[in-house]
Amino acid sequence: MTIMYPPGVRTGVIETLRTVLSGVEFDLLQFAKDSQAQFGDFNYTKFGWVTFYMITDPDLMHEILVERPEEFYKIKLIKYALGPFLGNGLLTNEGDFWKKQRKLAQPAFHSKRIEAYANVMVDYARRMLAGWRTGETRRLDREMMKLTLNIVAKTLFDADVSGDADHVGDLLTRILEASNDRLNAAFQIPDWVPTAKTRQMHRDIAELDVIIQRFIDERRQSGEDKGDLLSMLLQARDDDGSTMDDKQLRDELMTIFLAGHETTAMNLTWTWYLLMEHPDVMARLKAEVDAALGDRPATMADLGKLKYAEMVIKESLRLYPPAASAGREPIHDLHLGGYTIPKGALLTLSMYGMHHNPKVFPNPEVFDPERFSPENEKNIPRYGYLPFGAGPRVCIGNSFALMEARLVLATMVQQADLSLVAGQNIVPKQLVTVRPANGIEVKVKLRKVEKTAVPA
Repeated sequence: MTIMYPPGVRTGVIETLRTVLSGVEFDLLQFAKDSQAQFGDFNYTKFGWVTFYMITDPDLMHEILVERPEEFYKIKLIKYALGPFLGNGLLTNEGDFWKKQRKLAQPAFHSKRIEAYANVMVDYARRMLAGWRTGETRRLDREMMKLTLNIVAKTLFDADVSGDADHVGDLLTRILEASNDRLNAAFQIPDWVPTAKTRQMHRDIAELDVIIQRFIDERRQSGEDKGDLLSMLLQARDDDGSTMDDKQLRDELMTIFLAGHETTAMNLTWTWYLLMEHPDVMARLKAEVDAALGDRPATMADLGKLKYAEMVIKESLRLYPPAASAGREPIHDLHLGGYTIPKGALLTLSMYGMHHNPKVFPNPEVFDPERFSPENEKNIPRYGYLPFGAGPRVCIGNSFALMEARLVLATMVQQADLSLVAGQNIVPKQLVTVRPANGIEVKVKLRKVEKTAVPA
């Protein structure tokens, strides 16, 4: 079969090795925008002996993720990078086993069950703010990580990890950084090779495993249904009556543990960064929150009054989607977008690149929540905005994440004004999620909100 490549760029073996050996870090986020601007929505790049395709086109996203998902596997590199951490959980497994696990896990994310967690989310946000003081400096990304870690631990395991949040957060950060190193590695070093990084990664994973297994053991021994996600997963039955064994339960819990706090923490971090850079948007959001809540805690019922907050969150997810890309490999030679793509080719579906594509979003670098007003949102291409993916592998916790982000944001806006510490170099960096490369430091000023009448 003749392979027909879409337009693209070529980097030779020598240039690739020079880049790797120089220690220059490959910026996949900027590369997605640059390659799209120069070569279009579907292009290929040849890095030495490796060819991969970059896709930032809504129609191709739809074709791959929704119309033909059974013709693609997740790329092997994802399994190499995340497998030691996530095992055979929903994020990494494939085929019939994935379908079985997805079916078992789905009831745990039913809308009625998720809604029961609203008070937990608000309560933990208020606890965090109660420890803040006017005039102090806080590392925003770390604070958001601790907060969402506490929330997911409570809703997933009915456990309070407040005292261990810093330590667990450090473990997860190191594991994610190790996973990112594996994603970007020029060569895949086998796990049995005892490098210092590999040994540290496995020590960190083992320590996190002990914590997760303790939660599983305690719940199995008690047999108690606490109404949390762990109880739902323990009770889940397949059609033949089988349940998850400890290994699979661990893998699913670890996947939810990661996805349930890391992505929302980064969404909140970037949302606050954008708000601090755009005081006009912040002023409108404050007015909405103050009118809806006054000085009382937010509830699930308030979400209908926080329409602008939802628009802000969605626009933040456009500019900084926590999961910036998805990788796929065709299981056989196939035709895609007018070209022949060989079996095993590397396809990068860049949500980040698509969200910054001027053909999809005019003036894509501008932070404009009005894009997601009811009248404007309908003009966005159906598959041009995919912060949670699409098709059968759409993020199982997307409703949980959106509810948490809105409630936490409203609670924080109600009680605190944040401002950026001067002199920071704030740039996005793609690890497993999109993080600020150097963190974000903020100054805190607590607010006193007067009681206001909530509009009818």
